[in-house]
Amino acid sequence: MVETTVGKSAKSDVEEFAPVPVRSGMGPRSGPLRMAGRFLARTFGPGELTLGGVRTPAIVAGLVSAIAMLVRLFVPGPVGVADQGDGNGLVCSLGVSNVRPWDYADFTRFIYPSWTPHPLVGEACGAAGSGEPVYSSQLAFLWLGKLVTPLFGWGGGLDMRAVGIVCCLVFGLLIAALVAVLPGRASFRVLIAALVTVVMADGVFADFFISPYPEPAAFLGTLGLLVALLNYWNGARSRWLTILPVVGAGVFTIAAKPEMVSWLPVLALALLWLPQGSTRRSGRRAPEGSRWRRFAMPLVAIMAIAAFTVAFMAVQPKRTADLNIYNAVFAELLPHSPTPEEDLKWLGLDPGFVAASGTTVASSRSAALTPRFHEFQEQVGAGRLAAFYLTHPERLIGMGERGITAMLTPELSYIGSFMEGQGHEPFAKDRRFPVVLGLFTALKSAPVALVAMQLLTLLLGLAVAFRKKAAVGRVAVVVVVAGWLQFWVVVLGSGQPEIYRQLLVSGFHAALCVPLLVALISILASGPEKALQQTEPQAMPEAGPEELRNPAVSA
Repeated sequence: MVETTVGKSAKSDVEEFAPVPVRSGMGPRSGPLRMAGRFLARTFGPGELTLGGVRTPAIVAGLVSAIAMLVRLFVPGPVGVADQGDGNGLVCSLGVSNVRPWDYADFTRFIYPSWTPHPLVGEACGAAGSGEPVYSSQLAFLWLGKLVTPLFGWGGGLDMRAVGIVCCLVFGLLIAALVAVLPGRASFRVLIAALVTVVMADGVFADFFISPYPEPAAFLGTLGLLVALLNYWNGARSRWLTILPVVGAGVFTIAAKPEMVSWLPVLALALLWLPQGSTRRSGRRAPEGSRWRRFAMPLVAIMAIAAFTVAFMAVQPKRTADLNIYNAVFAELLPHSPTPEEDLKWLGLDPGFVAASGTTVASSRSAALTPRFHEFQEQVGAGRLAAFYLTHPERLIGMGERGITAMLTPELSYIGSFMEGQGHEPFAKDRRFPVVLGLFTALKSAPVALVAMQLLTLLLGLAVAFRKKAAVGRVAVVVVVAGWLQFWVVVLGSGQPEIYRQLLVSGFHAALCVPLLVALISILASGPEKALQQTEPQAMPEAGPEELRNPAVSA
């Protein structure tokens, strides 16, 4: 028994003091994929989330993105979006008239970018059918395009190709600003900026740069607003210096088109989501009065943006609002209703209006041609429709499904993309760089995947915002929430006839989830480098004389 115990003790001592092999750092399952992942993490990972120090990469990224967009739009020939007639109401205020065929079926087949000096008055200029002036921040790009049009030899009026050049240069400036305000390594910032450029370069978005529509102001305004919010949340400068760009970009974005009013509540919440203050970073608790004073400037900014929004919506053409209400009832609500007569009674209308179900104002069966149409104009408005859907929430399910299907169909096949005489068929579409188009087409077979992608972006954004304290997470939350609000404003207010083009901004938000997911996953996957650097230099405690007599310590 004694021999057995001694043998076991000797064996355990040998195992305890046996030399431990030096680890090589390579895991037992290290393979090509793991090595590639480590290489990408070292090369394009965010590293420590520091700010500044990338002036040269920001300038280079802006120049490359602007040049890439110019090449994408003009080589081998210019591409754009043909005018359906809506663009004339906006561009004519600059005193120009489009050089194009007069028949609708003819001028929608190709793009006609040339606008010659020819002032239009009365109903010939403004909202279709009323002549009311149309306002949009897109007029800033159109005005700049008119200034530079003669420099390219395109005449003395306005050429939409010049507007496209202006939009490409503005996009380059925004990309440079994005690289400057993003945190992390320069390679990580350039990677995210490159992915945003890939999204913008798709024909469903970029082609609008050469068009009379207000969508470029909505796309570029959204991107500029995200850059301004990121700079605001970084908290690296004075509060006023960071709030003013948010106010300017917010006003510009909301003024792009009436549907962009959905940004107002998102902007209010974003401004009240205060950046990490100096007292919070230093670990000191701010006095109660000081914490309340921190909300003063954001509240003033919110009131300024809200006042502008109210004024902007007040000057919108009443004719356009009436058309949207008509489409929301006769092109959306009634055709998809199981009980259209009951719905008409709920709206306070005669059930006989059901005969106009599925029509537009221009249809031969339009309700506008009936003698009782004034009842519809008196009884139905935006508030009445909102109350209807609040009391019939089950209708929103089918409406949401149709809206997602429309958003995943961003290519407007009923208008052309090329100039006449370039060798393209009428109504031919530009598919030089169909990255987003291909993604959305693939998602049409399972539309729930789009919602899942947005939810994943939202959840990861919250994780990055609260765990990593990174402003990129807040930007992701804003992109998803603003996209959802924009989606429902369009679906509820515009009806089916204009839903495809109006949902392009929501599609732009959804497409931005791809670069945001790359940024969020990279930040979450990056290790706590600062904590590691603090723990590595810790020295082992010095052993005393008694401990040195222990064979384990001496070994």
